[in-house]
Amino acid sequence: MYKKEYFVTLPDTDAAGILFFGNYVKIAHILYEEFMIEIDFSLRYIIDNSEFLILIVHSESDYKKSLYLGDKFNVTLQVTKIGNTSFELTFNFSDNEDNKIASVKTVHVVVSKEKNKPIRIPEKLKEQLIQYQ
Repeated sequence: MYKKEYFVTLPDTDAAGILFFGNYVKIAHILYEEFMIEIDFSLRYIIDNSEFLILIVHSESDYKKSLYLGDKFNVTLQVTKIGNTSFELTFNFSDNEDNKIASVKTVHVVVSKEKNKPIRIPEKLKEQLIQYQ
């Protein structure tokens, strides 16, 4: 599991001072990018130097509790499924007392840059993902 602490900033909120629902996905994606750097597959490296891309093909969210301006919260990333050409990540948002706030799931497909068709997850990437299941 990969974990990070955040707090709600003013630009993250709506007019009521509540974390805007779309920003949960934004925060999840920021954590995903940091995670990919951690496992030596930065998105910049993939875009510039690899023969494949990793595309998000599905996203879903559930919300249990509101977060307000200044609230601290934790986000954990867990690899919840690994297939031949795709993997699923689950991001759980919780408060400092570990109460569930929200969750975001994303499905990522590895595609060939040349043909834009799904390909097998590279073995080195798959090995890294398994460590976070």
